[in-house]
Amino acid sequence: MIKTEVRLPDGARNLPASSDGFGMIEVVISLFLLTILSLSFLPVLSNSWKVSGRNTTMATATQIVNQQIEGARAVRSTSATTPSCADLTNYLQVTLAPVIDPRGVSLQPQWGVTNCPSTYPGVVRVGVSVSLIGSAVPIASAVTYVFVKSVT
Repeated sequence: MIKTEVRLPDGARNLPASSDGFGMIEVVISLFLLTILSLSFLPVLSNSWKVSGRNTTMATATQIVNQQIEGARAVRSTSATTPSCADLTNYLQVTLAPVIDPRGVSLQPQWGVTNCPSTYPGVVRVGVSVSLIGSAVPIASAVTYVFVKSVT
């Protein structure tokens, strides 16, 4: 193998003409391949953002449902430690205010239909659901039964 040397100005050392580094073509090709590889991940990233947003909304809706169910379970009569059917019915007739989740989505909780039992003591079925404002399809819902001693 024949080495070719280039003569440099005074004070500089002599280097071989062919260096072992990357050429401009190799750098451009590697950047092109890296760009194609990164573009292939964009759909995955976009889909994960959408799923994360839906999960945030669903988690907020579930929290609202849990809060409302706990509120219904906590209803107490003014004269007794257990609620009456009238106490529970009055509590459930209140229209619930819309809630806005961290992404800015408006959610509307609402109570399900309740009926007093025919015999006492008994249980009242309490249901709550949360849906997007303007949609009838619930995002989250739950049902519980509340023990009542009397009608009033």
